[in-house]
Amino acid sequence: MPLLASLRSLSPAALRLVWMRLFIYLGVQCAYFIGVVGTLTYVMGGGVTENALGIVLLNGCIVLGSFVGGPLLDRIGPRRFFSVVVAALVFTSVAYQLLAQSVVGVLVGAALLGASWGLGDLVAKSFPAYLTDDAEELKTMNSVIFTVSNAAVIVGPLMGGFVSAVASPQAVFWLLGVCSLVALAPAAGFRPVRDPRAAAEGLARSTGDGDARSDDSLRAGFRSVFGSPALALLFWSCFFSFFGYGAFDPLESLYYRDVLRVDVEWMGWLSAAAGVGGVVGSMLLMRLPARRVNVRTLLAVLASEGAFALLYVGTPWVAVACAGQVLLGVAFGMLTPLLSTLVQTHASLSTIGRVNAVMGFGNNVAGVAPLLCAPALAEVLGVQGTLVLASLLVLCMPLAIGVARRKEIALLADEESGHGVAVASDEGVS
Repeated sequence: MPLLASLRSLSPAALRLVWMRLFIYLGVQCAYFIGVVGTLTYVMGGGVTENALGIVLLNGCIVLGSFVGGPLLDRIGPRRFFSVVVAALVFTSVAYQLLAQSVVGVLVGAALLGASWGLGDLVAKSFPAYLTDDAEELKTMNSVIFTVSNAAVIVGPLMGGFVSAVASPQAVFWLLGVCSLVALAPAAGFRPVRDPRAAAEGLARSTGDGDARSDDSLRAGFRSVFGSPALALLFWSCFFSFFGYGAFDPLESLYYRDVLRVDVEWMGWLSAAAGVGGVVGSMLLMRLPARRVNVRTLLAVLASEGAFALLYVGTPWVAVACAGQVLLGVAFGMLTPLLSTLVQTHASLSTIGRVNAVMGFGNNVAGVAPLLCAPALAEVLGVQGTLVLASLLVLCMPLAIGVARRKEIALLADEESGHGVAVASDEGVS
């Protein structure tokens, strides 16, 4: 389905959600790569160790933010939760101007950005489930949300690159605050359609399970993920695949500077190239038949990311790196809405925030762990050699999972593709 037709098919509330996500994610994309990594690399003269520490703090605080945000979302609902997200992003924008005068200050700013980012990610990953329980509509809504998100990956770094060129990398954080405040306009009329509390109370009465109504802790998210074969497989597939990407964050800026030999604004241009691919990828998912929205397709997309990452980092030529970034963006553009649709499909609405917090925990921990090894590996293999090794890991892990869990994957794919996925609700689990 073309993008314009998909937009026309969305409800007014879904269109408001698209704009809400666009503005807050645009601000994050303006600030993140150039504002944190660019400041450490080009302003502070940092190397692998400083960048790795900054990304460890940022990713670790994304986990903390989602751990706080998941139960909070399930408790207070999406409207009030969105106000918390905007407040956190605006506070980070202002605080960074005072902090970014030293390496320690930049690291503290990275931690604040990570925490507010972790809160904000739940908007795209959880809010669609408050509007519909129809699997096809969920796929369309997620595809549109992540299409505009990938448009933000293009526009955000371009805006950040312009601001860093005329002012400084630190100044891009002002864009974070402005974009976040603009997001309040579409949020003013956003109203959820589905009521998780009423459904949870009905489930508690029918099953006699008081925990279904009273357990607001993160434990319910872990129980839901690892008590569901589908969610558990999604968790581990993404965990092991994302493990390889942990080496990219601290080394990418050094790859640009020392291997490609380009200036700081190229951090924006190459990130924008990935955004172009992301738009294409998320639009391709709109055309994917519903029977193909399954874990088997997810593993194929994960493996393709590894292949395209090899192209991206495998040469010293910036033109090839651009091509690799576009293709890698295509794969990421398909992965994120596909994963979100499958998670929303298999998770109950009353725990959707906590389930997504747990899924985000797996992805971010997988990204943090290799950061501890990246400096040592870069000393031995060099920056480019380490990135090539990481890309090979991304390529091989989903292939290995596909072989090791082929029977379970076949059963799930048959259920999802042959019969359609029944969206999990608090009245029953699919």
